[in-house]
Amino acid sequence: MKILVLGSGAREHAMIHALARSPSVHKLYACPGNDGMRGLCTSVPFTSNADLVRFAREQVDLSVVGSSRFVEEGTVDALMTAGIPVIGPAADAGRIETSKAFASAFLVKHNIPSPMTQVVANRLEAERFLQENPWVKVVKCNGFSRGLGVELVDTPDEALAAVDRLLKKHGPPIILQERLTGVECSYSILTDGQQWVSFSSSREYKRAGNGDTGATTGGIGSVCPFPGLTPELEERIRTRIVIPTVNGLQADKLIYRGFLSLHLIMTSTGPKVLEINARLGDPETQSILVRFRGNLAALLMDCALGRLDATGSEVAFGRNSAVSVVLARAGYPNDESAEPSIQGLDELSDTQVFHSGSVWHEAERRFTFRGGRLITLSAVGETLAEARRKCYADLSRLTLRNVQYRSDIGAES
Repeated sequence: MKILVLGSGAREHAMIHALARSPSVHKLYACPGNDGMRGLCTSVPFTSNADLVRFAREQVDLSVVGSSRFVEEGTVDALMTAGIPVIGPAADAGRIETSKAFASAFLVKHNIPSPMTQVVANRLEAERFLQENPWVKVVKCNGFSRGLGVELVDTPDEALAAVDRLLKKHGPPIILQERLTGVECSYSILTDGQQWVSFSSSREYKRAGNGDTGATTGGIGSVCPFPGLTPELEERIRTRIVIPTVNGLQADKLIYRGFLSLHLIMTSTGPKVLEINARLGDPETQSILVRFRGNLAALLMDCALGRLDATGSEVAFGRNSAVSVVLARAGYPNDESAEPSIQGLDELSDTQVFHSGSVWHEAERRFTFRGGRLITLSAVGETLAEARRKCYADLSRLTLRNVQYRSDIGAES
């Protein structure tokens, strides 16, 4: 089987790494990929949807979307129209991630627990609503913002100031929500639009600093599975959230074949949906897939062809835990001007390294890095504590300059 993975980050590197272990795979491509993936796949530049479809028709049996960019820009639709099996939703169904207003309406329509939400079109509408509804403590932009289009506020004045900033940066509409309290986690599934299989729980760490302090990032670490997931809680998530979500997609005639990652918060009244991603998250994917022990390529092809079975069953994960720590450019996410250096990657023994945007310089035998998040180190252990120990032990072997990371990922172990 020949497979094309769409994306260029550490999430897509983790997908390539997992697919390379599938016995049915004999060729892997990444579009556009990055140099950290070299040796596992061939990089394919992205020029247009039409060019990518021509390439896929000639060279590929299955395409797998990592980045939501390829959903929003119609690449999945183009591949589907050409009859190429693809893991990823059509753009219409992908609005469940790319439009928070759409997602909120979907959750309400299908009676799926979620925060109180109001969508406003402009500043005046926001001001009028905030005057009468002081419960608004979260302000979000509508579209995809790599986790950076969210502001937490305490007063109506702060909320209105956040509305002004987000309108200027992202445009309308703006999402106003209540702030829920509780532990957050993600629950991921793979669905062909009718059947679904669980793809593990995880916890993502969003804040840049230890103890969940500092700026909100696109994700700075993860653990898998979520330590607080009891069998009773998982059953509640499945019956009250997962099944209504899959049934809702089907009822609304939204074509969906791919991953769904449900970002949840465990409140005093039960789990509620904070947001839905039309893909696996980054860095949750890294922790999920280092634990995966099945034939990922065969499973994804079954999904793309609409022939998943065993609704709600577990796929092949080990009885273990994983910890992933993201190494980011110093100052991330607010200031990414510092030039980072990471030395010693060849000396690591207990972690898998996933590259986010690395560039290899053959003459100098070294990587340089693009973007704020540089690499992810992922380790597996029989317990979360063991996985954490392995991950940070390897991290301590690196020589770093202008690099930051959290030292408390998985500390709840």
